[in-house]
Amino acid sequence: MPFKNRRFAQRIKSKPCEWCGWQAASRHAAHIIDEVKSSNEWNALSLCPNCATVFDDFIRPKLYRALSEYGAVNLPKSWKQSNKIS
Repeated sequence: MPFKNRRFAQRIKSKPCEWCGWQAASRHAAHIIDEVKSSNEWNALSLCPNCATVFDDFIRPKLYRALSEYGAVNLPKSWKQSNKIS
């Protein structure tokens, strides 16, 4: 889901990757929780393409499974599976 505020997205993307620190030419302004439509700092990560793929395809689904098994409720639906279009 793209950010509605393009200036905010550009500001997030101007930072180095928040996981690996790579100053990649291209970075993603990634939502942590897709269902939240706000442009808040707490819901945004600057990720390089590699880390964005790992985050979307592996980390969020594993967090969802682990937290579900632990008994957490009301988890973001976007975490249940990869948010990439198949």
